[in-house]
Amino acid sequence: MKKVILFNFNGTITNTKFLAIDMYNEIAEKQGYKKISEEDIPYLSTLSIRNRCKVLNLPLYKMPLVGIAIKRRSQQYIPNLKPVSGMKETLRLLKQEGYKIGFTTSNNQDVINEFLIHNSIDIFDYHHFSFSPFSKSKDISSFLKKYNVKKEDVVYVGDELRDIKAAKKNGLFSIAVSWGFDSVELLNTGHADKVITQPKEIVDILSRLS
Repeated sequence: MKKVILFNFNGTITNTKFLAIDMYNEIAEKQGYKKISEEDIPYLSTLSIRNRCKVLNLPLYKMPLVGIAIKRRSQQYIPNLKPVSGMKETLRLLKQEGYKIGFTTSNNQDVINEFLIHNSIDIFDYHHFSFSPFSKSKDISSFLKKYNVKKEDVVYVGDELRDIKAAKKNGLFSIAVSWGFDSVELLNTGHADKVITQPKEIVDILSRLS
């Protein structure tokens, strides 16, 4: 059986890093947290969420609420974003080679559908929508149950350390991408099965797994 390739949406299919930072900075200005400058990004990308909160003077217990607020503010902009360079071609190639592709996201379903149609990649076989951006492990588990897919048949692709941890918790082969917010250094602490720098590498990895 061909593998199911399950993508985390934000940060993996489309690069939402700078959009999320802009939304965070709007909140930070009102709440008195430290704003993120362009110069801060390389250092913050090496830190865990807990340590980022310390640097930004953001109480850890408030992080989930801030994350949901960022998600809510971002929705109006997502339909006009573009896929990561090379992602559209990779998705189409995966389909051509007989793989099933899916995604998990906490974005609004109508917003994602608009993005997919706008970018001519409305070609996914599976999708899983959730409310919270902090329920990745549960989302993967729910996806497996919803579509009755075996964990050994799924490859998970994500851009954050918590993506990798969630994939491993569910027993999935994991691919970490370097174009999200988390640095390769941080991603490596999660011991992903593979870390890639461009989408086309996914196809090469899958060919070796077959």
